[in-house]
Amino acid sequence: MLREHFRLLPVLRNKLRGFSLVEVLLVAVILSVIIGVCLYALNAAQVSFNLTLAQRNLQSEVGRTIGWIVKDSRQAVSWDIANNNPTPDYVKFRQVIGWDTVNNTFSLSSNYIEYTYNALAHTITRRDIGGVTREWILSNVFSSPFFTIDSLGSIVPLNNSDLLTSKQLVITISGQSSVLNLPDTTYSLTERVRIRNG
Repeated sequence: MLREHFRLLPVLRNKLRGFSLVEVLLVAVILSVIIGVCLYALNAAQVSFNLTLAQRNLQSEVGRTIGWIVKDSRQAVSWDIANNNPTPDYVKFRQVIGWDTVNNTFSLSSNYIEYTYNALAHTITRRDIGGVTREWILSNVFSSPFFTIDSLGSIVPLNNSDLLTSKQLVITISGQSSVLNLPDTTYSLTERVRIRNG
């Protein structure tokens, strides 16, 4: 019986022998390649997520900005905007609050709404000027927002005469946002608002 154990010992030694240095190095190289590919895929997924998040935030901000301006300007009268010296960077007007049956004209609020574009800060400031002045700053805006339509039907920078003729305010909000180590993401929205004649 003891002889049988000694006879099986070389067979067991062959079955229990270890890995060679070449085999260990080959496994290490394969594992490092697999880990590298996984890390690259995770990094690409993170970059894609950051870019998508920045685009969604920018779209939301541009939509909110144009929403404010459109909502306010729908309550304006064309001659009131024209009387307040509008430019591509500035509009000021009073909102319609009713109809004056005695004079057959719109009744306007005593408060003014004013939008000012700041090209250096890339912001539009909305001021509600009345008894208490309230102010909102809308950011990431990268071009003048106010236009109108000329007599040929073309979009032109906002001016008194074309606004009084077309009675349309064209609002274009072009936003831009930066994402670390990626090209800037941009988004634009344009809305045409028919202004009351009064």
